[in-house]
Amino acid sequence: MKAASPSFALLHLFATGSYGSKHGLLQVGVLSLQKGSAVMREWFFNPEVEFGRSVQQQSKISKEQAKSAPLWQELKAEVQAHLASFTHVFFFQERHEQTWLKHYVLAGMASPPICADLALLSSFFLPHLNLMEMGDVVARSTAAQKKPASQPMHVALAALHTHLFQLLEVLLQNIPSTPENAPGEPTLFMQLLRQVLKLGSIFMGSAWRAVQHAAERIETLEPLDLHWLTPPATTEVPVLPFHLREQLTSWLPTVPEAPVVKPRVDIAPPSDQLVYDALHAWCRKHGLPERYAQLQYAQFCNKALTGKGTFVAEAGTGTGKTMGYLMAAAELLRLNPGRKVVVATATKNLQEQVMQGEIPRLRFKGGLHAHLRPAIVKGKNNYLCVSALLDLYDELVVQEKGTIREGLSWLYLVLRVHHTQGEVEEIPQNIRSILPDTYRLLTEANAQEVCVPKLCLEPAKCTYARHMEQAYAADIIVTNHHKLLQLPPKLTDTIQHCIIDEADQFPDFARSALSMNFSLGIVEARLLKPLLGTDRRKGFLEGVANKVAHQLDTETSLLVLDEIDSIYRDCATIRASGELIQALPIPGGEQRWQEEISLQENGRWVKREFSAAIEQALQELLTALQFVAAKIDRMLRLLKMPEDKTFSRLETYKEKAAEFADSLQKITSDFPSRRWIHVLEKGGHYWAVCKMPYYLQDEMEKLQHVYPSLLFTSATLYVAGNTQYFRNQLGRSEPFEQEVRYLSPFNYEQQEKVHAVVPAFIPCYEHKMAQDQKHDWLQTSMETLLKCIVALNGRTLVLFTSRRDMEDAYRWLHSRLPAYDIELLKQEGTSLWEIRRFRQEEHSVLLGLDRMWSGVDFPGVTLSQVIVFRLPNPSLGNPLVAHRREVEGGFFWSKFYYPASQHKLRQGFGRLVRREKDKGAFVILDSRIFHTARMQHLKDELPVDLTPFHGKPDLEHWFLKTLLPKLELASEWERRGVSL
Repeated sequence: MKAASPSFALLHLFATGSYGSKHGLLQVGVLSLQKGSAVMREWFFNPEVEFGRSVQQQSKISKEQAKSAPLWQELKAEVQAHLASFTHVFFFQERHEQTWLKHYVLAGMASPPICADLALLSSFFLPHLNLMEMGDVVARSTAAQKKPASQPMHVALAALHTHLFQLLEVLLQNIPSTPENAPGEPTLFMQLLRQVLKLGSIFMGSAWRAVQHAAERIETLEPLDLHWLTPPATTEVPVLPFHLREQLTSWLPTVPEAPVVKPRVDIAPPSDQLVYDALHAWCRKHGLPERYAQLQYAQFCNKALTGKGTFVAEAGTGTGKTMGYLMAAAELLRLNPGRKVVVATATKNLQEQVMQGEIPRLRFKGGLHAHLRPAIVKGKNNYLCVSALLDLYDELVVQEKGTIREGLSWLYLVLRVHHTQGEVEEIPQNIRSILPDTYRLLTEANAQEVCVPKLCLEPAKCTYARHMEQAYAADIIVTNHHKLLQLPPKLTDTIQHCIIDEADQFPDFARSALSMNFSLGIVEARLLKPLLGTDRRKGFLEGVANKVAHQLDTETSLLVLDEIDSIYRDCATIRASGELIQALPIPGGEQRWQEEISLQENGRWVKREFSAAIEQALQELLTALQFVAAKIDRMLRLLKMPEDKTFSRLETYKEKAAEFADSLQKITSDFPSRRWIHVLEKGGHYWAVCKMPYYLQDEMEKLQHVYPSLLFTSATLYVAGNTQYFRNQLGRSEPFEQEVRYLSPFNYEQQEKVHAVVPAFIPCYEHKMAQDQKHDWLQTSMETLLKCIVALNGRTLVLFTSRRDMEDAYRWLHSRLPAYDIELLKQEGTSLWEIRRFRQEEHSVLLGLDRMWSGVDFPGVTLSQVIVFRLPNPSLGNPLVAHRREVEGGFFWSKFYYPASQHKLRQGFGRLVRREKDKGAFVILDSRIFHTARMQHLKDELPVDLTPFHGKPDLEHWFLKTLLPKLELASEWERRGVSL
C-alpha cells in the first residue's frame, strides 16, 4: 500500500553483468529518505552463475559469499514489498541498472514506484560535471568517502544521497523569479520546471516530476536548515522574459579588474637553469620522476619561444611534451609580465587535457606559476545566444506552442547558460536519446547560426563576447588550429609567442579555416523556413502580411504585399535550384565540381562531368538570394517602423540573405582554379559547396608575421627520418629555423611490450575487385575482427579510413558482441562522451576514424589492442588528394601519397602505448602490407617487427598461448568459457 504523500528512496544494485540468462543479481540496497533520518536495507543473492575478478572488485562480494546467499525468488516478495512503500525511487543508470530494475527487481509488482534516473537528471541539471559512472559520483561525495571501501553498497548509496541533494539545490537556489523578489515566491528554476511540465504528459516528465516533488519536500531528505530554500505552495507568478534576460546575462563570465601591464619591448629570456629548476620543483611537488628528454625538450621550447622564426620539435610518446612546452611558456611569462602565449591544438580532447589537467597542476598553490591566468577560446558555434533563448521561451512556453520534450530541451539549454556560462560543446548521450529536440533548439539558439553582430542591440550581454573578454585578460590562451587563424586583431596584436601542438594536423585545419562555405541546409534552416514557415509553424512573411493589411494605409500595404509575393517566388527559385543540384547523379560525400562521375547509360559505363550544371544552378540560386535581400530592404523602407520588433527581425533576415549571397558569389567567382579547390558535398537531403585554398605558403608567412616566435610540435612530425613531408604540406621550401627530434623513451622491441601482427590469410583488398571477391574479403575481415575483440574481452580501438567501413563493422558487430558482454561504441561528432566511456568501461570496443588516429590517450588496461581495418592510404577521391594529384603530376606519389600513409600508420600505432607500463597488440587486418610490394614501405614506420599469420589457427594459437599470458589475461579467458 503506497503512502498518501510522496515518499522517496535511493536504490543501487550489483549484478554479474548485463541482464540476461548468462548473468544474475548479486545485491540490492535501498536507502529510504525519511524525515530527519535515512534508513538503509540491503539484500544479498546467489546469482547462480560464475563471475569474474572485476565483479568481485566492484561489489566486494566473493564467490563463496554469493553461493551461500539466498536465491532471488526466496527474497523477491520481501524486496518488492519494501519498494512498494515508496512512491519514487531514484537510481543511477550506469551500464545495466535500469534493465535489471525494470525487468527483474520491479517485475510483477502491482503498483511499482516511479523510477527516476539520477544519471539523466545529473546530465540535465548539472551538465558541467560530466558524471558518467558511479565512480564519478563517489569522487564528489565526502560522505561516501568516509564509508569503508569494503562496503561498496554503503559507499554508493551515501554518494547518491549527497548527489540527490546537489540536484535539488539547483531547483532551490535563491534566484528570484521576478524583479521584485517578493517573499514566498517559487524559485526561478522551480517555476520554469513547473511551466515546462505543464506542456506534456506525466509519463514523459516522470523523472523531472520526481525531483520536483522531492524539492518541494526537502526537509524529508536532509536534516538541515533549508527553510530559506524551500518554495511554499503559492500562486505562480509568470516569469518575465525581461527578468530572464537579466538572470541569464548575470550568469555569463566576468573578468575581474586587474592592472594592465605593458610588456617590455625587449625580452628577458629564461635561462636553461631556470627552466630546469621550475621543472624540478614541479616534479617534486607532484611526486613524479624527472625525465631527461622532457628537460631537453622544455629547454628547446624555451629557445623557440624567446627566439625569432619558425621552430619544429617532435617529442615521441613518453617525453612529457605538453608539460614541457607549458613550463617553458610559464617561465617566459613569469619573467616578462604583460606578454601572452597562445597554444593551439587539433583536438578538443587535448584542449581539455591542457585546460583541466596540465595547467591546474602547473598553477599549484605557492608555486612559481600560481599567478598565471589561462583562458580557452572556442568557435562561436560553441556558445548560446541569450536573445535567441528568450525568443524560444516566448514561443514554446509563454505561447504554449511547444511540447514537453521541447520545453525540457529549452530548460536544459538555460541550465547550460547557468552552469557553463553559455558554452554548449557536447550534449551527453542520455540527453540526446531522451530529448532529441535539443539539437534543433540548439541550432535555433546557437550564436554562430543566429548572431548578426551589426544588428545586435546589446553586445555587452553577448555570451561569446563575454568569453572573449576572458581571453583578452589572460596570459595563456588555449584554442584550436581552426580558431587560431580566425582570432581577432584585438587579441593577436597582444601575442608574440605561439605554440602549435599536434602540428602534423595543422595544414588540414588551416585549409578548413581559410575555406569559404555555403550550405543549402543552413539556408533552409536560417532563412527559408523562418520566412515561409513549416507544417507546424506559421512563417514570418505571413505574419508580416497580416500585420500590414490591418495597420498600414492601402497604398503602402499593397506595395509591401507585392514585395512579399515576390519574395515567395524567389524562395521557390532557391529551393528549385537546390533540388536541381540534389538530383544530379553524383554520389553522396565530397568531390570536386569538375570530377568525372562513372555512370551506366544504355548498359555501358561512361564518365560524365557536371561542373557546368552545378555552376548554372548556383548562379540562379545566387540571383534569387540577392533578390530576397534587396526586396526585404525595400520592405524596410516602406514600413518605416524602427522601434517595431517586426522591423528588427526583417533586418536580420535581410542581413542573412545578403551574407549567403556574398558567400556564394565568392565561391563561384573563380572556378576552375589551381589555387582553389571547389568542392560539392552531397548529403541525404541537402548539399553544400565550399572553396578551400590549395597553396598555404602565403598564409604561413602571415602567421609568422603575426607570431614572431612560432613553434610547431607533435609526437609525429617526422616521416622517413626528416620533416620534408611536413614542409611540403605547409608549402614551405626553405628549412625551419631549427628542428629537433626527441625519440620515445619506450624501447618496444627490447621490452617486448607490443606485438605487431597481420593476418596474412585475409584476401588482399583491391578497389575494383569483383563483387564475390569483395564479399569474401569483407566476411573474412569481419570474422577476424570479431576474434581479435573477443580474445581480449574488449579493450580494443578499431581504426578505419572510411565511414562506410566503420558503419559496416558497427552493424556486423552490433548483433554479435552482446553475447560476449562487450560494449560497442562508435565515433559520433566530437565523441567526447564515447572517449570517456571507453576509458571507463574496460570491456568495450571503440570504432573510430580521422581524429581517433591521433590526439586521443587511453592509458592502462582500457586499451590493450589497436586494430587497423584498412591501411591508411589517402583516398584518391578525396578533393584535396585529387587536386594534388592533378597539380603535382609525377611528384604526387613521393611528395604526398606514400608519406601520408606512413605518417598515419605511425599515428595509429602511437594510440597503443601512452605510458611506460602499457602493452598490447597492434593488428593490421589489411594483408597488403605483407603481400603487396608497393605497401612494404609502411612497415618501416613501425617501431616493432610485423609478424604474419598464414592461417586462422596460427592467429588463435598466438592469442591464447602468447598474447593473453603476457597481458595477464589467461585466467580471465579460462573463466569466461568462450571459444574463438
